[in-house]
Amino acid sequence: MDATRSTAEPTLLERQVADHIRTYSDTFGEAFHKGDPTLLRPFCHVPSVSMFRGRIYSVSTEEDSDERWRRAHAALPDDYHHSVLHLVDVMMTDDRTAFVTVDCGRFNRSHEEYHRFHASYITVLTDEGWRISIWIGHDKDDTRHVVL
Repeated sequence: MDATRSTAEPTLLERQVADHIRTYSDTFGEAFHKGDPTLLRPFCHVPSVSMFRGRIYSVSTEEDSDERWRRAHAALPDDYHHSVLHLVDVMMTDDRTAFVTVDCGRFNRSHEEYHRFHASYITVLTDEGWRISIWIGHDKDDTRHVVL
């Protein structure tokens, strides 16, 4: 089975989802610098699920979501400055749901990229806008690959 990628211009929905993820990424850095994980609430659906290295984390309340992002921020080095999305892939599964994969770099105050990672999201269009409902962290230094 061949993996194919459309070369067509992104649709309005695809652009909206990509913009949502880019804005979420920018807000992640802002939330870290301000010490305020509640800034990420407009991007995350509650309830939601986070998966990483075979573990599943359930996020049932906004307070759970805040704690999830507080822990993520606490894991960043003191000289973390910003993140850059090198690539955002959007696959619409229907008009209200998208599977998104990002290739993200984290940079320090000297503007050196010190960490690169991939993550995937399932984001859903709710009455309040696009919200991430499932977050999937990829293994460190491992890009996604097609198995079948």
